[in-house]
Amino acid sequence: MKTCSYCGATYPDDMTECPIDHAAVSFKPAAAAPHSGSASDSQRDEFKFSLLTPEERQQDLVTLVTCGTLMSADMIVCKLRAAGVEAFIPDKMLMQTVGFNFNTFGYVRVQVAPNDYDTAKAVLSR
Repeated sequence: MKTCSYCGATYPDDMTECPIDHAAVSFKPAAAAPHSGSASDSQRDEFKFSLLTPEERQQDLVTLVTCGTLMSADMIVCKLRAAGVEAFIPDKMLMQTVGFNFNTFGYVRVQVAPNDYDTAKAVLSR
């Protein structure tokens, strides 16, 4: 199975482009599904980061992590901004509008500029 580099959707091996957002699809493993846990678990979250491909390094934004809730994504963005790394939640308005139907989406992406990716990983790995 191939995975869309932008939205994380999976497709058969013969696909080359995501029909949803027209991003490249590759054999990278899909992002792990977010887990539900208590508030104390969120402090011990371990993020799974993938290596950026040369094509992804040419994009304006790349997905750093995915979160189960908008609140956890906001907390990560705050932590990154406090460390001087600009971060963005592309799904923020959508989740605020239809947050009652969260299972439709499954995750909230936190994105950064490719040049800030390694710094952001280091900040979240502390």
